[in-house]
Amino acid sequence: SSWAAGRSRGSSGAPDSSGYLSFCMGPKEAVAKAAQQPTFGLCGVQPLCARGDADHEFKVLRVPRCGQCSAPELEMSIETELSFSSDKATGISVSNGNVLQRNTQAAKAVIREIYGEMERHCEEEQKHYEQTGSQPSRQKCNTWATYTNKARLQRFATESMSFVQTNADCRTRLLSPKQLRFLILLQHLVSEDCSDANRPESLRKHQDNWEGVLTESVNSQLVKDAHRSEFSVDGKSFSMQDLPRCEDMDDERRQAISAFQAEFVLALETYLLSFCSRTGLSPGATRRLVQVVTTQMSQAGLANLDRGSQAARYFVGSHGLDQRTAYNLSTMIAPSGAEALKLSILCMKTGFTQYLDKDELLRTSGAEPPKACKPESYLYQYATLCFSVGPQVDDCASIVCTIIDALDEAHISALTAHDEEEIIVDERSQVVT
Repeated sequence: SSWAAGRSRGSSGAPDSSGYLSFCMGPKEAVAKAAQQPTFGLCGVQPLCARGDADHEFKVLRVPRCGQCSAPELEMSIETELSFSSDKATGISVSNGNVLQRNTQAAKAVIREIYGEMERHCEEEQKHYEQTGSQPSRQKCNTWATYTNKARLQRFATESMSFVQTNADCRTRLLSPKQLRFLILLQHLVSEDCSDANRPESLRKHQDNWEGVLTESVNSQLVKDAHRSEFSVDGKSFSMQDLPRCEDMDDERRQAISAFQAEFVLALETYLLSFCSRTGLSPGATRRLVQVVTTQMSQAGLANLDRGSQAARYFVGSHGLDQRTAYNLSTMIAPSGAEALKLSILCMKTGFTQYLDKDELLRTSGAEPPKACKPESYLYQYATLCFSVGPQVDDCASIVCTIIDALDEAHISALTAHDEEEIIVDERSQVVT
């Protein structure tokens, strides 16, 4: 297919001499400044804004925490609508132009929308399986049990609101509903991925496979796709972007990829095991940490970015497409004062000149033809995750993940009729002016 979207494979191209990884993995302000470089075809516009507010007081509804279990809980007397604590009860300070207060009010509607959609999707999917007589996987049954349980949804809503009230971006700048949705949904998805690692295999919602050189805990999808992305582990770069791409993989290319995978996985495991040793993690907690970190460094991490992203709305033409996917893993000091792991993820698409809008495709039953766009169009997703040691689960430390910041931009500069008139092809000389 000539269309690339979501988690499509990265295109080839050697890393730029100025240090692509250092560009894409810097602080958000530095990224925004660097993104204006003409070589990347970015115009440096402000992040996408604009998805309602709910100006109400909500009572506190306490729901028992279910630990690692994914099975249905006992039914409770619970309101159909998700409930939230009032601003006064949570101690929100009305200052700085009421930024946090306004973000919190907008987040209530966004949170209801997110978990309402998840609940409806699971109910419809479950009904479809029953009607067709299809046999769902154990993982799918666990997902249904999670998102059709009112008490579980209430706990998710409470956790999401707590995240909004403590997130730095939510406290310092006014976010649109679309930006809040991206941030809240991303936090929920990575948290659930971490929770999966804390659960027994029979209760997990994902069927991941694991391998490695020093451990058997590296996500197999990361190993498989490692040569398609760029990585930085404690400042050391790993990239095969300069390896020529070809449809038929010859023996030399296979050997080069295999050697790269082994070198990268060994370095990654060594770094993670060193962190686990310094922080005194048990073998079980070490296994959990390697699993959750390498899962977010795989296609699963990109899928989490896509779920609430505006950039994922678009399919873009592969002609001229330059897709860069990069991960940077390092350490940081968590708010608690303990050492933690910091993972930055970036996915950027530039150079394309055609696109399709998924929303328009749904409205037109897939009959919409590709639209032309200017080469400076781009899709950009970025997130910084913090992995730290959490409470004990089954006599073993759990691993928790918190989104530090995230950025989601989709800049499609569509060609107008005036732009198209300026493109004149001289058929005789084949000169384009």
